[in-house]
Formats: sequence, C-alpha cells, structure tokens
Amino acid sequence: MAYFQALFDRICGDLQRSTQEMSSDFLQLSTNQQRVSYALSIPSVHDYIKVKPMFKGKSAVEATKLREFGNKMFGQKDYESALQMYSESVLKAPFDPDVNHSYLHGNMNGNSQERDVTTDDENEFSLALANRSAVLFNIGKYDLSLKDIELALHHGYPEELKYKLHERKGRCLWNLGRDDEAMRSFMIAKEHVAKSQLNSKKRKSWKATVDKQIAAIQRTPSSVETSSASSSATDIPSVSYGTNITFPSLSTAVEIRQSGQRGRHAVAAQDVRVGDVLIVEKPCGSVVLPEQCDTHCDYCCRRVLAPLPCHQCSTARYCGHECADLAWTQYHRVECQYLGLIHSSGVGGMGHLALRLANRTGFRFLQEFDQTLKEKTARKVKEPEKDAHERKPGYTDLQYEDFPGLNTEGVYTNDYNCVYNLENHSSERKPSDLFRRTVMAIFLLRILQNGGFFQVPGEEVSEEDQLLVASHLLRHLQMIPCNAHEVSEFEFYRGDPDRCRYLEVASALHCTMLGMFNHSCDPVINRNFYGDVLVARAIRPVAKGEEITLNYSVLYTTQPRMERQYKLAGQYFFKCSCQPCVENWPLFYDMVQDLQQRNKLPKLKCGQCFSVLPGSDNKGSDKVKCAACGEDQELQALRTQLDNIVEEVFNKVGVVVTGEVESTLPVLERCLERMEKIVARPYGYYDSCQEAIKQCYGIVGNCHERATS
Repeated sequence: MAYFQALFDRICGDLQRSTQEMSSDFLQLSTNQQRVSYALSIPSVHDYIKVKPMFKGKSAVEATKLREFGNKMFGQKDYESALQMYSESVLKAPFDPDVNHSYLHGNMNGNSQERDVTTDDENEFSLALANRSAVLFNIGKYDLSLKDIELALHHGYPEELKYKLHERKGRCLWNLGRDDEAMRSFMIAKEHVAKSQLNSKKRKSWKATVDKQIAAIQRTPSSVETSSASSSATDIPSVSYGTNITFPSLSTAVEIRQSGQRGRHAVAAQDVRVGDVLIVEKPCGSVVLPEQCDTHCDYCCRRVLAPLPCHQCSTARYCGHECADLAWTQYHRVECQYLGLIHSSGVGGMGHLALRLANRTGFRFLQEFDQTLKEKTARKVKEPEKDAHERKPGYTDLQYEDFPGLNTEGVYTNDYNCVYNLENHSSERKPSDLFRRTVMAIFLLRILQNGGFFQVPGEEVSEEDQLLVASHLLRHLQMIPCNAHEVSEFEFYRGDPDRCRYLEVASALHCTMLGMFNHSCDPVINRNFYGDVLVARAIRPVAKGEEITLNYSVLYTTQPRMERQYKLAGQYFFKCSCQPCVENWPLFYDMVQDLQQRNKLPKLKCGQCFSVLPGSDNKGSDKVKCAACGEDQELQALRTQLDNIVEEVFNKVGVVVTGEVESTLPVLERCLERMEKIVARPYGYYDSCQEAIKQCYGIVGNCHERATS
C-alpha cells in the first residue's frame, strides 16, 4: 500500500468512523479554507502527517563503480549500455556548480547551500563526462560529445589527460564542419601532450596521428555544412493565420464564446482547413512521471540522451544547463530532497502537479493573489451586478468581470489567474472525496513547508499562512482531474504501424486548451507535444461558426458509448451529447469490417450543396435527387470519386509507416478534405485517413523511434 493511503487510513481509523460517516460535518463546509481548517483541527492529522527528506544523493564511490562498469561495456562495444552507465555516473558524481563554466552551461542550477566537494569528487564528475563523450562520438552524436568535453574541461579534468579530450574535440568539430576550430583544438592537443604520462615513443606516435588529421583537414576541407545545434525546440510550429489578441495561445481562426448551454467554448472565426494549427501553448506547470524520470528532462519533458544533473540529487536530469537552472529557480530547490517521497507516496502525477503549481507560483504571490481576491469580492458586494437582461443570448463580450481568467487588460495570459479560475466541480463532489483531497493537501503542504517554500524554518510558518497555501493546494487537487492531461511521446516502429503507440511522459496543465474547449468523441483538433509545448491541429474541416472541440481522452472509434459516458461523467461531471454519442456511431473495427465485406454502402453527399443524399447507401440506387437543392446526383460517379480517394489514402499510408512525412502529410490532409465533401460520417476509411494524419503529427513532435526487432 502506498504511503499516503496508509497514512489516510490511519487517520480515518483513529476517528473511528469511515469517511462516508463524516459527510454530515463536511456538508456544512462551503470553502476550501474551512475544509482545511477542519482537517487541521483533527489531532491525528497533526500526529501522522510528518515528512522527511527522501532522495537519491551524490556518491563519488558509486559514481566510480558506474563509470568502471561503463568502461567494461565500452570495451565490448556495447555503446548503449556504456552510455547508460556513464550517464548514471555523471548524475551520481558530486560536483561544484559554482565552477566557472559559463561558456556553455550557465549557472548549473545555482548555489543554494554550502557544499563540500573535494578535488577527487570533482575529478570523478569530469571523468564520467569525458568517458561519456567518447561513447557519444562513437555513435555520431558530435554536438553532445562536444558539450560533455567542454564541461569536463571546466570541471577539473586531470591535466595529464587533457590532450585526449582536446584531440576528441577536434574530431567532433571536424565532423560538424567547423574546420578552423578543429585545427585549433588539434594544435592545443599537441601542446597538452607534453603534460601527459606517455613515454617519448608513444608521445611521438600520438603526435603523428594528430598531424595526419591536421593534414587531412588542410587537404580536404569538411563537406559538412555548418549549422546551429539541432535543438528540436526550434521546430515548434506557429499558429495559423496569426495570434489571437485576447487568447495569445490561440489562432485568430478561433473565437471563444460563453453561453448558458455550452459554457465557455470555441468556435471557428473563419473556415478552417485540415492541418491548420489552432493552439500552441506552454503549460502553467508539468511534472514528469516517475517511470519516465530516467529518460526525460525534468523541466521541458523532452527525451534526454546525455542528461545533465542537479547538483544536489541524482534523480532529476535535464537536457541542458538552461532547463537545469530554470528548474532549480522555479521549483526544484523546494522539491529536490522530497522527490523520492513524492514519487513513492501514491499521490500520483495529479498530486505532484498540484504541489508544482503552488511551488512555481510562490508563497508571496499567493498572498498577494488572495488579498486581491478579497478586495475584488468586497467591490462586488458594493457594486450592483450587471443586469442579466442587458446581455444578449450567447453573448461574446469578454469583459473581465464576465469571463474568469482574463486579466485587467482583457487578455488570457496563461498565468495563475487562469489556473485559479478553471472549473473544479467542488459542489458536485462527495464529502468523502473532498475529505481525502483535503488530507492530501495538508500532506503536500508539509512537503512545501519542510522544503523551504515559505523561506523560513518549517516550524515558524504561521497557521494562517499554512491555511492559505493548503486551501490553494486543495483547489488544485479538485481542478486538475478536470483540466490537466498527459504530455505524450509517439513511440514509432518503422514499418510496423500496429506497434506504434503514445507513451505518457508527464502530467501538465495547459489552461487555454481544456479551459476553453468542449469535448467531443469525434473531435475537431488533435494535440501533440514538442517537449511540454502543446500543439493542436485541425483533423477535419470546420466551417465558420462551427464549434471546435477536442477529446477528453475518449474516442468513439475505440471505446463503446456506455464506456465513454461512464468515464466522462465520473471525471468531468457531464453527459456527452456529441453526434457519435447521440447516434451511437459504431467502433472503427466494425465500420471497416462492414466496408470490406460490402455489407453497407456509405452515405454520400450532394456534389452541389454537400447535403447528405437520402437513399444513397441503397445498393439498388444509381441516381437520386438532392432534397436540399433539387439537383440530380449520379451515385456511381460519386462512389468512383470516393474509391479513388481511398486508394490514394492507402497508398500514402504505406509510405507513412516508413517515417516519410514531408511528402505524404499534405496529400493525406487534402484527401480528407475531399472526402469530407463526398461522404457522410461515420465512415471507416475517413477515420483511417485521420489516423494516418495523426501518426504524421506524432512523428514530427515528441517522437522516439524504437527498434523493430
């Protein structure tokens, strides 16, 4: 049993009643502060909710063992295992982040406390980096190898061995097309060999080898084009048609409306085509799941081949110095020594995300935010409410007082104001559920308290301040299940589409997406990720004025209606009334099987007005009159057009599975638009085309290619 659940059971046991029997008490409480105050008044809550640091620290001894095992793997040319061992050694080795290495790696997550790092410890860190650079060079990752070489040199790599690193640096630069820099590195290597422990014969032989490399550069300059580092952060697309002024994460093709029936929802401000990018959004907070911590950057959620460490723990890993510095400044300083407890406690990604949101926001800001809320509430009491009769049905005048989340300038800035105003369904929750979340909020509060969140010793934090922060944590714990979602990575098996899948990497909160868009089991947009940045594209055409929807993790193609309805009601507190639910559309497998066996013909659309043609799915019909525009329609001609499109789709699907996206994606997007004008939904091959398009989007975003063997 997980730690938090065991703790919660003990508290309930001491109360000698179940959480259900506490309903009468909790029913009387209407605010989160009242709930937290009630729980804090329970003696067993004080007695049992104690937290202590639980994290993996540094060890030069362990780092040495890992590096030596990596040496063994490297000698056997098992580069994958060697890279893993060297990386673990880098993470485990103590180092001084205040060493001057600003040339490449900035502050390396700051100077939070006194550290006692010996020269031998520092050498171990530099040795692990140097050895890892050798593996990276051998597998052709010259840019990463170069970074490790630079960092090793700045962290006290032994003087007598530096000649080897400078020579390797020269070869990296040469392979990267940076010939002049390579020449300088080779010359520096020749100077440093004089400090080596090589005998004169070996020294002479080594110099001769370097001279040959210098001569090769002079004779045949590198044909590799010099380019900037291939950071995938640069390939994040921009929204189509320009940025929405009110909602900067959205395209101008999207308009946000608010109505009594649909709540806050998105509609197309213009006709939208398949492939249009409608959302690009950074999260307000994200947490990498424990099972992905060994492979992904703790800050940006990207997969990491050669991670950089935190200076204090050996758990968190980063793709570069910038992420390491930002993580330490924004949240890791508080969480570092409690990561093991957070991961093993059973609070899950949602609990960790609730803590992360408060942690990143900061105590002083939460104090100021609460004060602003109180002042705003006081003004509303004094000022008369806007007359509801003055508002037109379906009004869209997004004034600050009407539309929670907009700032005083009328902009949805994706900050804590947006987080606070997301729906949390507190009134629909059972008292037993609220009590459990309240106890969890206090557990998370203790971690923040002991981790230095309040910037005073934990025991000196006033009860008022504890109550303030815990009430925000409780609000997060109610809001997150309805608004947060996974950050995913596409696992791509070249030539084997049946094995391709999405891997959940992190939990994240993107306020605009789930805060503004309603659900449909047949969504308009599909989301992918570039690191933790959400990119949502249209996967079917949308006419101006039509609602733009997304899916809340359930799709009609893969899950029966009853299963979808049950999940949506339980987690999001609504009954879905989208077209697939109302009409009970069949599953994808059943649709395709019917088409393959010719059990059914698809319903077709009029070529003039695109209305559905009654009787067009009748096998005996060759011509029908459109009920909407009165035009006669030749059904066989329409069926032939559709068959040609389907054939083109499946030809391109065969190319997509090889990983070729650039030439296939535009064709598939246009095929889907053509299909939209000819055939009525549901239609299995329409969904086949959509799936191929979504696979293309997966390949160009977070994607990890796996071996097919």
